[in-house]
Amino acid sequence: MMRVVLVESSLELIPEKIQNHPAVISDSRRRKKKPKEMILDDSKHHAAMKNLPKREKRGRPDIVHSCLLSLIDSAVENLEIYIHTINNEVIRVNRETRIPRNYNRFIGLFEQLYKEKRIEANGKVLLEIVDESLENILRGEVIVMREGESLDNFKKALNSEEITVCIGAFPHGDFEKETYEVFGKVDAKFAGFGEVSRTSLYVVNRVLALYEISKGIIDFC
Repeated sequence: MMRVVLVESSLELIPEKIQNHPAVISDSRRRKKKPKEMILDDSKHHAAMKNLPKREKRGRPDIVHSCLLSLIDSAVENLEIYIHTINNEVIRVNRETRIPRNYNRFIGLFEQLYKEKRIEANGKVLLEIVDESLENILRGEVIVMREGESLDNFKKALNSEEITVCIGAFPHGDFEKETYEVFGKVDAKFAGFGEVSRTSLYVVNRVLALYEISKGIIDFC
């Protein structure tokens, strides 16, 4: 089986520090929602984010949206999906969840998740903020996708019964020191697509395709 973890995902509620900024207040009035209940989005809250710590890694929930759509659409049936956020929250995504393709509906769904802690339908938990650490969900052969690495370790891991692939879901920068410490604790190996910088979505799609081919889920034409 394969587990994909979107690590340090650029997904969070608007921080208290900027909830009174005019750009946030304006968006809050337009959407008729409290600032503290809204997802931080660089396209709407850019002016307010100027002095936020780690600003270059924040306010891009669209990255999570596009990656989730690819993961849910994949042909891999024995797939577990987790979102680890920049604030160290862990969200479990049920493989059967229908992630809205409309971005605004996606934002609304995750704002609801942050408010209620879980989303259920037909007796199933579709999305849930779980009380687990990043370290706890990194099981089996752990592969971290990183710029500047070759695919060798990933190819070797494909022979494992259980593989966890970590993919950064933020726009710029590197994993934090604390995240690297977690990778060290679980003896993670690093892999990548060479020196050229790749988007999170590109990496997700390539990882899924290579896994599907290696397991005979799809044919290589």
